[in-house]
Amino acid sequence: MQKELLEMFAKQKKVFLRQQKSDLPGETKKILDRFEEWLRGGMDGEAGQEWPQLAYGDFVNMVLAMVKEKLARQSISINYELPGQSLGISESWKCIKVFGNKDIYYRIGRTRPRKGPHAGKEILVFDLVMDGYKKQVFLPLLESKAEMEKMLGQELERELPKVESTGKYRLKVVLPFSMVHKGEVEAAAARLADFIAVTYQKLSQLGVN
Repeated sequence: MQKELLEMFAKQKKVFLRQQKSDLPGETKKILDRFEEWLRGGMDGEAGQEWPQLAYGDFVNMVLAMVKEKLARQSISINYELPGQSLGISESWKCIKVFGNKDIYYRIGRTRPRKGPHAGKEILVFDLVMDGYKKQVFLPLLESKAEMEKMLGQELERELPKVESTGKYRLKVVLPFSMVHKGEVEAAAARLADFIAVTYQKLSQLGVN
């Protein structure tokens, strides 16, 4: 069974790389090569249920590569090469563009909040950023918050009231940073892909394109 899985992955990897439109194909290939090596290790009984110890940057790149492939099956195309610096975002965050509207996008990043329910904890965050779109997008989306949470099986968190008062409107999925330390790439990718797919549907209905 493992041999069949390895052969199937190698075949699909070639197809994926041919279709890859990223400006960083070398990075994507490196990520997939590492995953293939991990699968091969499993045939010798060396691989467990988690990835080997990963640097944070490698973890994020692997997650994004998997998310891109998962969403492509749902006809959702993402681009995560957008430099965060141009949006005034720390380099530790990567932006994920789904819509033509450059002001509404997703992010993946790490943070240690000083206030709120996660104060003092290092967390992994998936953000849907809608800054400046309170009436057009944010408030209408909140009307579907309970429905989306039921579909995701997880709470969607908002910014603190003081932050929202400055015009910053986000919905986010918060995960323990231990997922990075444990190398839980596939679990994180599944959460992020679901988050994008569910909110993408609602945003499209609101006319975001």
